[in-house]
Amino acid sequence: MKAMPVMSNRKRVNIYLVAGIRAAEPEFRPLAEALKSRFEQEQMTVTIRVLFPYGGGNENLFKQAKAVRRDIRLYPEQVQQSAGGQEARRLVRTLGARDPVLLIGCGSGGAAAYHAAELLERDGIDVRFIVQVGSPKVPIGGRFQERVGYIAKKGVWLEGDSLPWQGGWSHAKYRFSSHRYPGLLYNAREKGRRFYAPGNVAMLDIEGQYPNFFSPKAGRGSVSNLAKTINAIWEWFYSAEPRPSPFNETKPGSSST
Repeated sequence: MKAMPVMSNRKRVNIYLVAGIRAAEPEFRPLAEALKSRFEQEQMTVTIRVLFPYGGGNENLFKQAKAVRRDIRLYPEQVQQSAGGQEARRLVRTLGARDPVLLIGCGSGGAAAYHAAELLERDGIDVRFIVQVGSPKVPIGGRFQERVGYIAKKGVWLEGDSLPWQGGWSHAKYRFSSHRYPGLLYNAREKGRRFYAPGNVAMLDIEGQYPNFFSPKAGRGSVSNLAKTINAIWEWFYSAEPRPSPFNETKPGSSST
């Protein structure tokens, strides 16, 4: 087996599990424990926390669903309007983001995770990667597309979770019919349905009528659902390279000392 190279500048990582609606912290314990074990095997120190940007399981469900529905329709240039993204950003800044950050959006928390990443990078925080697990499709900006991984269940719609079939990755905001602006409709078709798609997509062979990506027991073959999910997350994070934030670049004529 080929030895993995020593990772530089990745000794410490802050991992934030961004929950969706109707979620409770015990649901994330198997994922948190497996992440901790996998990262520590690679000689890394991790701090893992669960965020509830739309409120916990006792919050008003209608209010939560309304916020998520609004957030998944936002385009990258509109992330400032994201209720979940702004709350996740506030929580990350409060709890700590001195080390590289890995955001894992679970279910409807996928929208908040990506929007928070956009906002945090503008704050000068090193957002290394974002993973969306069983999440609605959210338009991803070009600066982040290669740093977003999308996990869904392999199979037809009736076998899978309904959430991944919500939202869209298309250039839909310019998809309207008008004799005054025929070029906009043409450009929408030219850019295609995946214009705002993440650069990494994994369709996993997940066991269960309702996909439980974090189950250490359910699974097809000898590999559990949780192990498949962890493997995808690790491979993406391991391949992600640190990049300077465009919002922290030294201005022309200023001193770099």
